[in-house]
Amino acid sequence: MLRFHKMNQTDLSRSDWEQEPLAALLPDGKEYLTRRLAAGDTLFIMYDGEKPVGLLEMDAEPVGEKPKCAYVGLVVLLPEYRRHGLGRMLMCLAAGEAVERQLWFLAGTVPETEEAEGFAKAIHMRKTEWFSDLHVLDLSDVEGLRHG
Repeated sequence: MLRFHKMNQTDLSRSDWEQEPLAALLPDGKEYLTRRLAAGDTLFIMYDGEKPVGLLEMDAEPVGEKPKCAYVGLVVLLPEYRRHGLGRMLMCLAAGEAVERQLWFLAGTVPETEEAEGFAKAIHMRKTEWFSDLHVLDLSDVEGLRHG
């Protein structure tokens, strides 16, 4: 059964992150989690039972000025969990977090891969004149976060 959890410092000791396959997809494994939590960033972890299978990281500080945008720094899923709408679920959690912060846009870098660009397009995340290197999702565009 899948479940989502907003990670905190005590969660670092609940799993052996050095051995988790998900940690291998992070820039510096467990150290990435430690640094991001220390910086005050939000980390949503997706579990299948007790196994971490997905992660979304949102920076504590917004980017841009007009408008300010919540910045999603990383979205990763284990390969066997991709293409099932789970990335959208993580982005929905990010959208909820952004709205709680009174930020009405999500921004993030989209890697130049067919898979990443396809995901961004599917959820209506687009290039704008606001940033030269980021894609933006207008949170009033809820259609993009619906499956299908």
